[in-house]
Amino acid sequence: MKLRRPSPALVISFVALVAACAGTAVAATVITTKQIRNGTIQNIDIRNRTITSGKLSKGLQNQLKAKAKPAAQPPKIAYEQVRKLGPVNAPANQLTKVTSLTVPAGAYVATANMIMTAFTGTTNILEALAGVNGSQGGTCILDFGGVTAASLQTIAINDRQTPATLGMQLSRTVGAPTEIILRCAAALPWTATESTIIATKVDSITLNVEK
Repeated sequence: MKLRRPSPALVISFVALVAACAGTAVAATVITTKQIRNGTIQNIDIRNRTITSGKLSKGLQNQLKAKAKPAAQPPKIAYEQVRKLGPVNAPANQLTKVTSLTVPAGAYVATANMIMTAFTGTTNILEALAGVNGSQGGTCILDFGGVTAASLQTIAINDRQTPATLGMQLSRTVGAPTEIILRCAAALPWTATESTIIATKVDSITLNVEK
């Protein structure tokens, strides 16, 4: 019996069938990590958002969380000097040291406060009517290595005490240990109470000078 030669259409159909079966077999094959050479898969080979954090190892997840957290800021350092009472009955019209604080090199914001109370005499009615010595003031100067800040307040009116709180603030960067000094003066003898100097260390100070 003579065999018939297969037609071209039959040959093409057979080839297509074999290719389809082979493709299915390849698609069904699972590729494991042992079959992937290190460094052969790069970022460009991975589609965006196809690998979520849940598919990563716990160690890698912890590393990513650690990098995402902001770095902890170092605590601020502050130096404080307190004098509860004094000087007492400081002479009038004379700049007198109240207290001081020495700080190491660095950048600082310094503040100072004190309560000034005047020593007053008996009210003179004629002077009060004439307005003579009606208002007496006190002043304080905070000196931080040559940079100063001042405050002025009324401490007596018609020989009546009007205790006042004087406050000052300034910023300064120093390259060596430096003394911060609080000095005060008044038109009448005076006493200082609750005097404080606080110097808070900061990372840096940017100075802008306007002409």
